[in-house]
Amino acid sequence: MSLAEEDAAKIVLIRSVEESDRTFFSASLLVDAFTAVARVAPGLAWVKARAQFLFDHLSPAYQSVLHLVRLPTPLTLPVCSIALVVGFATNLLGSSEHIHIARNPVLLLVAWNLFVYLVLLLLLVTAGRKKRQASLSLPEPTGAKTPVTYPRATVPEAKITRPRLPQILMPGLWHLFHRIALGVGDKKKLADVVRRFSVNWYAVAAHVVLSRWEVMLHLGALCLAVGAVTGMYFQGLFRGYQAIWSSTFITSEPSVTAFVHLLFGPSLLVSNLLGLGLADGIDIGRLLSPQGDRAAAWIHLFAITVMITIVAPRAALAAWRWRSVKRGQREVGLRLDPYYGGVIEAPVRALIEKEVANETIRFSEDVATFVGQKLYDERIVARLRRFRSEGGKVSELRSEIQSLSAAFAPQIESYVADRRLPELQSTLSQRVGEILKSLGTDFTVLEDPQAVLGGMAVGTGGSPDMGLSRHFTSAIGLSIGTSIALAVATVSGGLGKYLGVAIVATLLHTTGPVGFLIGLVAGAVIAAGTWWLGKEKVVAAVEGFDLPAVVVRTALWESRFQRLADDGRQKCRESVRAEVGERLKALQPRITEEILVCVRRLWQG
Repeated sequence: MSLAEEDAAKIVLIRSVEESDRTFFSASLLVDAFTAVARVAPGLAWVKARAQFLFDHLSPAYQSVLHLVRLPTPLTLPVCSIALVVGFATNLLGSSEHIHIARNPVLLLVAWNLFVYLVLLLLLVTAGRKKRQASLSLPEPTGAKTPVTYPRATVPEAKITRPRLPQILMPGLWHLFHRIALGVGDKKKLADVVRRFSVNWYAVAAHVVLSRWEVMLHLGALCLAVGAVTGMYFQGLFRGYQAIWSSTFITSEPSVTAFVHLLFGPSLLVSNLLGLGLADGIDIGRLLSPQGDRAAAWIHLFAITVMITIVAPRAALAAWRWRSVKRGQREVGLRLDPYYGGVIEAPVRALIEKEVANETIRFSEDVATFVGQKLYDERIVARLRRFRSEGGKVSELRSEIQSLSAAFAPQIESYVADRRLPELQSTLSQRVGEILKSLGTDFTVLEDPQAVLGGMAVGTGGSPDMGLSRHFTSAIGLSIGTSIALAVATVSGGLGKYLGVAIVATLLHTTGPVGFLIGLVAGAVIAAGTWWLGKEKVVAAVEGFDLPAVVVRTALWESRFQRLADDGRQKCRESVRAEVGERLKALQPRITEEILVCVRRLWQG
């Protein structure tokens, strides 16, 4: 997603303000900005909307800094006018009525422009060679490094590499122009913002900035040459010029003729093509005489030379660079760096927290369903049915149910570690990957589009937090423009066992589902036993009685037994869901932070 120049400039201006004065925007205004753009997806669109909101709350003086973006375009016309006058005035500096065909301002301008073209050609060739070498070189694999995290309350300084000349001229000139235009004087805050804005803007739109300056320089050179030629013609209207030749070493007519054809060969060719006949209007013999040759034809040759070597090339270069300016105005890209990472981290954090919370809720629900089906329905309910049909002691029933629960711990561990945790990781990876993809493709490509970043691994170590604050061991593969996959390594032990022990402890607790279930059974038997033993005695001794099957079946008829089993199942699932959910909820901030550590590496690259 490319930005228009004005939108990019507003983002850079807000960045410059925040970097110059971290307390410039009040906390309440930042909260309002976050609220105003809450519905915008994270990424460049979110940064753009936030910048627009904050820009609208800037004073006119700060908003006027955006005028610096178009420099030096507003100065092009004054500079060209000055160049035209200076070029015209070069013919008024001397009182001589002779024009030396080689030693004059016009040919000096021609020589300078030819030198400039040579330098531009060398720069173009060098840039093309570097680009080809960069495209052929493959990035070396790098190991995972410990990321440098930035506090969200701070904004790191931008590190910018710039050519030496713009590094010296751009901030100073822009600051000077702004002070002259607005009369800001010694207002330090605004001066700091102007300085920072010039640096930041050059970092993201160097091609547009340099293209604008090149357009002005090309047009200035063109106007300077046109002014010099115009001055020659103007002087020729009111003064009788004579063209002369003087030299210590080149004195013979053949040598001068060869030099003239070398110097004015292209102009003479154009003259012949246009039928001007300037070759017939010059006389080398008279040129060598003390009086000199008539200057009219020579002035025409100077004008054609200027048109060929200065006006046409400079106009073409100016048009080419202006086209780059217009294209750059529509396609300004922002590199993802620590500042934008810090700005967009808040909404990204919120989305990641939401995804982590949703996945842990589903995780808890799935574990509760698994325990309810595999332990309660298949084992505990079966043991209850046998107790109903055969009778026995409630205390023995309790012990057997506790044994069944304890023996089920390895299955819980296996389910969590081998099945449910990988599913959680896969789903979470996909969802976070979608968030990062929308974020990454909004910015210009990174140095290494296929960068492999340090990842995440979950370890337990028996600690109450299941060790999720430790390192993650897998990798985040980043592919800008195609897909971003976040892969979290499967836990190789610890988490499943830890949850298994926690779940069993919950089930076996006197206030847990096992105690609840035994209480229901005993209560049903007591209710039936009161008919012949009395309620007080039954309450005290029922768990130690070897209850006959007929008594149990009488107390637990089928519909009542089914209600008892349903109540126990609900209690079992609720207890497991609450236990797992509570333990995972405490880990959500750490899981989120570990993911963000990896995400931050995007803008630390």
